[in-house]
Order: sequence, then structure tokens, then C-alpha cells
Amino acid sequence: MSALVEVGQHRFRFACQQGCTNCCTQSGHVYLTEDDITTIAAHLELTPEQFEARYVTRRDDHPRLKMRLDENCFFLAQGGCRIHEVKPLQCRVFPYWPENVGTRRAWDRLRKYCPGVGVGELVQITEVRREAEAYREAFPDL
Repeated sequence: MSALVEVGQHRFRFACQQGCTNCCTQSGHVYLTEDDITTIAAHLELTPEQFEARYVTRRDDHPRLKMRLDENCFFLAQGGCRIHEVKPLQCRVFPYWPENVGTRRAWDRLRKYCPGVGVGELVQITEVRREAEAYREAFPDL
């Protein structure tokens, strides 16, 4: 069992804002779990092998979407995510990535591009920790 993710003692308020896709346009990689590959492939009516050949690259056996750091996700369309119902774990747990929830400063930094941070209902610390730990468990060396 992995160690608990350090979660700050501040209050977490977050509500995803309708129509916002800012998290999808940030520079970085979109890492995938093996379950993500299977689920997204089925959603797109592809075999996992077809999906991987078309959309996935692996570095040090870490599968990720095959796109440059400065590119938007290719599943991002005008109206939002084309695979929203089956989006990767990394996307599902955003903004509760371990590096975002450890300190108040890190959480507040998200406001630069995420209008949902600091608004909405207070999120229970157990939910924040559960999401951050799911991320850490799926991607322990990232």
C-alpha cells in the first residue's frame, strides 16, 4: 500500500465550470492507465491495439497520449471533451493531483487558468485525498 498523499489543511472549494476546457489546453502529457486504454478504445469502437497504435506512445513503459507538450489534447473539440464519459484517470481526478493539493500556494496557483478553483461547495478532505491517492497509485514515478 502506498503512503498517504500529503494534503494541505486549507479548505478546498471547487466546481468545474460549464464550457470551460482550460485544463485540457495546458502544456503537459496526458498519461494513461491500462484500464484507460481499454475503456477509451471500446468507447471509440477500436481494439486496445488499434487505439494504442493510433493515439498512444510509451516512455519507460508509461503510456500517454501521443501529442507534443505544446499541443491541446486531440480529444478536445469545440464543445468539450469527445471522450468525457471515459476520460483518462489523470483528467478525472483533476484538480486533485498530489502536486496541486499539498499546499495552499499550489492550490491557489491553479486559479491562473482554472475558474472552478475557490468556488462552489466545500470539498471534503477525504474526497481530495482519495482522488490524489488514486493519481499517485496509478502514476507512482511521475
